[in-house]
Amino acid sequence: MSLSLYRKYRPLTFSDVIGQGHIVQTLSNAILHNRIGHAYLFTGPRGTGKTTMARIFARAVNCQNPKGADPCLECDVCKNITQGTSLDIFEVDAASNTGVDNIRELRENVKFPPSQAKFKVYIIDEVHMLSTGAFNALLKTLEEPPAHVIFILATTEIHKVPETIISRCQRYDFTRLSLEHIIEKLSTIAKNEKISVEKNALEMIAIAAEGGMRDAESLLSQVMALEDKKITAKEVEEILGTTQRQSLEAMVSYLLSKNAASAITLVNELSKDGYDLDVFNKSFLNYLRQVMLVCVDEKLAKIFSYELTKEQSLALVEQSKNHSPKELLHIIACFTEIQGKIKSAFIPQLPLEMAIIKAVTPAQIAQQPNSAPAAPAAPQMRAPEPTRVVQAPTAPQTPKTPPISSDTPKSAPIAPPVTIQEEKIDLPDAQALSEPKLIKNEAQIADSDFTLNDVKKNWGRFIVETKTINHSLSAVLQSCQPVSVEAGIVTVATKFTFHKDKLNEYGNKLTLEETFAKILGLRLLIKVITAEEAGITIASSLNQNTNSAPVEQAPHTTSSLLSDAMGIMGGQIVE
Repeated sequence: MSLSLYRKYRPLTFSDVIGQGHIVQTLSNAILHNRIGHAYLFTGPRGTGKTTMARIFARAVNCQNPKGADPCLECDVCKNITQGTSLDIFEVDAASNTGVDNIRELRENVKFPPSQAKFKVYIIDEVHMLSTGAFNALLKTLEEPPAHVIFILATTEIHKVPETIISRCQRYDFTRLSLEHIIEKLSTIAKNEKISVEKNALEMIAIAAEGGMRDAESLLSQVMALEDKKITAKEVEEILGTTQRQSLEAMVSYLLSKNAASAITLVNELSKDGYDLDVFNKSFLNYLRQVMLVCVDEKLAKIFSYELTKEQSLALVEQSKNHSPKELLHIIACFTEIQGKIKSAFIPQLPLEMAIIKAVTPAQIAQQPNSAPAAPAAPQMRAPEPTRVVQAPTAPQTPKTPPISSDTPKSAPIAPPVTIQEEKIDLPDAQALSEPKLIKNEAQIADSDFTLNDVKKNWGRFIVETKTINHSLSAVLQSCQPVSVEAGIVTVATKFTFHKDKLNEYGNKLTLEETFAKILGLRLLIKVITAEEAGITIASSLNQNTNSAPVEQAPHTTSSLLSDAMGIMGGQIVE
């Protein structure tokens, strides 16, 4: 069996370590000045060299012929540690040794002096996996171990390590490796393995590794399995399922220049070539984020040091020129909406194509509601001041155009007049609002003419219609009361909180709104609150059908249910 690349090319000395210079310098100086601590805590993302650094440190403090701070790698101690046969170096996997008994055994063993080396070194990997009891058992030994013992704890999730443990250790934070460091190491490995790899291919592997050297070496090993002496970017794309950065740059350029046709063509070409469009969208969102931040300040490019080369950073800055973060925010919003929908789409390209069209459409146009197309602006199409909304017209034939809402900008063109709407305005009886056949311009009525009184007049009919659909909802509505109408939203108060919760359920609320639309002929939204929130008191039996004749008081022998029925149906007791 061949040795994996990350094991074969694992650094053996401090000088071999890349990307963690601050940690190398501190540990080297501690060894040179004989200021070795008793407990160390290495934390950071996966594949950044925590366990490797622990092994190097164990060799360095025990080397019989050190070369400065570096171990010689030639003495018996160094060889035994490198080969994993040393009796004084213990690597404990906390993920599989989480119990108190394991730590108790460790506490008993630390009492014995080393057999060959100067120090016994305990490397506890993934220390955050230890149980609470195991951490407590380790505390005292970790704080005051024998003089010949060194503890090195490693973790990727520092937030899971108790503060009592952290306070007893020297903490070192490992950072993600930059793209240049990863590419440099991969190039060295490829050269030693006598394999030629294109620079773009190495960049793609380094980006996919997300700052982890071990991940990068594993991906390179996977690519090398092709048994091809010259690895191209195309082959890396097929194996990793990623796309070239050039495609991302081209897509952003098309969207910023409002070139929807080229952007849609690019998406279909990627789909035709077999790329995973869901992966492409994730990569594209990450690239948009980079462009947006660089638009804010070019100095923010340093955030992506582990993702981009210097050339790519310069290209990013160049692409962001003459564009504002607001443009990028609009594009990001369009493509964020479709994330997770691509795989489930019948046509995978469709969500991306929709996002492209929306992204190149000005935001103010995209947000306009679907309505009848406005007539071209002309002097004769401009309506007079909407005083007719407050005062009734002197003659039915006077108005030429429908009234304009006060929220409508004066410069906006007015839609052509609707004959049926004129008939509604001329009706002196407000009950005309309840007739569906007379209502065409729903949005305008909901915003201006519709009032709480109109809801109350149709409340009894609303409860009866609801009963044919959902009997329990109708029963709940009998203890409710409409309290306000504003901006097309009907606020309804109910006596009990559990009634409010039931009516606010999505399915129930949709049923009520559809029933309102059927009765009133316009679309309203319903908001349910408690009577306490509304600041009112709801009687046990409501006479809510104000449009019907008053209900005579029933005798004391009449049940409350009968009284409610009379209130709903507008009935009275006949002797």
